[in-house]
Amino acid sequence: MLKFASLALAVAALLSHAAAYTTIMLPNSQECYNERMKHNDHFSITFETAGKLPIDFSFLDAHNNPVYSLPHSGEGSYGYAATSDGRYSYCFKNNAPHEIVVNFNPHGPEEEIYLVDHDATPAENEVRKLSHNVEDVRDHFNFMLFRNEVHDSNVEDTQRRMFHWAVLQTLALAGVCGWQIYYVRSLFKVRGVV
Repeated sequence: MLKFASLALAVAALLSHAAAYTTIMLPNSQECYNERMKHNDHFSITFETAGKLPIDFSFLDAHNNPVYSLPHSGEGSYGYAATSDGRYSYCFKNNAPHEIVVNFNPHGPEEEIYLVDHDATPAENEVRKLSHNVEDVRDHFNFMLFRNEVHDSNVEDTQRRMFHWAVLQTLALAGVCGWQIYYVRSLFKVRGVV
């Protein structure tokens, strides 16, 4: 039963990982994404950078007015209910002199329609909130999986380099020892001791 549960969790993680987006932001660049929303539509986004490197996040309303900004952060989340119809934007800005990998998971109005039901009972509202929180946990789990993949790749590269360096050191040590034995023997042969 435990194997089945872990298999189900792995399959769910892989399926939900497909909804996440990854972008590599160039130095001193900004990338913006748009979402069409109608009045009272709900949108949320979670993001995280590889290595928790800081970026600037901003959310703009349909009139390009800033609604929310989160400067110099390696991770964050934000939810918004549209106040009017239009195109809303969320932007990531990299002020660093190096590339930054950003994972983000937007949840548009079609995914969050269940959050806006004014005729629901308090129990239904709590279940909706719990479902939304479970989604946030799942998104964070996906980010952790991505980070784990990056760290595993770095560890494998480091181990490979260490192995090659150790082989090179061993060959150099064997070569120096062989040369010393040859030199000392030839030195004693010249003197006639050996």
